[in-house]
Amino acid sequence: MMNDVRKQKQSGYKHMKITVEIDDNLTEEEITIHCRELNDEVISLQKRISEAIQSKMMLNVTKGELEYYLNLPEILFFETADSIVAVHTKGQIFETRMKLYELEELLPASFLRVSKSAIINTGQIRAIHKNITGASEVEFNGSNKRAFVSRSYFKLLTNKMEEKRLKK
Repeated sequence: MMNDVRKQKQSGYKHMKITVEIDDNLTEEEITIHCRELNDEVISLQKRISEAIQSKMMLNVTKGELEYYLNLPEILFFETADSIVAVHTKGQIFETRMKLYELEELLPASFLRVSKSAIINTGQIRAIHKNITGASEVEFNGSNKRAFVSRSYFKLLTNKMEEKRLKK
């Protein structure tokens, strides 16, 4: 049986050609980037595609006996205390069975580890209060919740926020 593969050429971006191939025999979506060299533009494109895909991801969490499925963008931060990982949204706190290191591997680039006990969603940051002598504090959009950033992670966070600012 012959594959039904149709090609549809779309308008190019700068010097980039974009082609969409429709293949009825695929079992899952696949994106392939063909390039002459791996440059900053290609890496940026790869990151943006990956973040767009991952932003649709949901995380399975619990609160009491109930199971919930949260969209990643609504999560403000994760923090661990007494071997329990709390998942903070604007108005609620849930729990996950995953460990912080597992979340760190799974979550998109908009999430950043900021201490041994916390991962924050940089897309939800409203303000950062720098504390030279100790942990700095992060405020989140639409919430009075705060997360702490250890001194050793502070520079990484400010670099990440600067990178996000430059993209806009």
